Amino acid sequence: MSEYAVEAENLTRRYGYRVALKKVSFAIEKNGIHGLFGANGAGKTTLMRIITTLLRPHGGTIKVMGFDPEEEAVELRGLLGLVGDKPLLYPELSGRENLHFFGKLYGINKDEIDARGEELAERFGVKSWLDEPTKNLSTGLRKRFDIVRSTLNNPELYLLDEPYAGLDTESTEFFSEFLEEHRKTRTTILTTHNLERGSSMCDTFLTLKKGKVAGHGPIGQFDMKL
Repeated sequence: MSEYAVEAENLTRRYGYRVALKKVSFAIEKNGIHGLFGANGAGKTTLMRIITTLLRPHGGTIKVMGFDPEEEAVELRGLLGLVGDKPLLYPELSGRENLHFFGKLYGINKDEIDARGEELAERFGVKSWLDEPTKNLSTGLRKRFDIVRSTLNNPELYLLDEPYAGLDTESTEFFSEFLEEHRKTRTTILTTHNLERGSSMCDTFLTLKKGKVAGHGPIGQFDMKL
């Protein structure tokens, strides 16, 4: 079993003639919180989409939690929890119905979905809105439900792409405390344009610049100017 959550070697991805990732190599250890930093267009979202099995690389190799995202996508997806800048929820469905839908995709039985869903909904302050269509909720409440949805399967690897976008102060504190509780037992990779917040939370960093690795190492070596 690999000691790394993500290992990439010479990873390359193109969009037509534009190269989004250029022979990117790095390794992220399991457990802890790891920052993925870089300006818009640096390649962060492309890398995250490859890790989550949503994109295939055009060159190089990558292993995520010991799995090949291309060949073993089904096995890998069950280990992942994804939060993006926009909630992955069906607006016509209630929070509870969304949790049941996504829980079934993960193969979780109804009783477990109900129990864990209620527990997480209470933890993130949305239990009172479980039966309300998510389209009727505020941006902050929808984001909280999205966090509950992403943690329903008790993932081993959290992938957070601008997770604090749309969160109010209270929700931000809830989520930060949740991540801190799991720092020693789960792996979290997050992107954020708030470099001060990111650097204060993370154990290590990976900075991309124009599709290449510009910096990688312990957070104490992070240079915000990269």
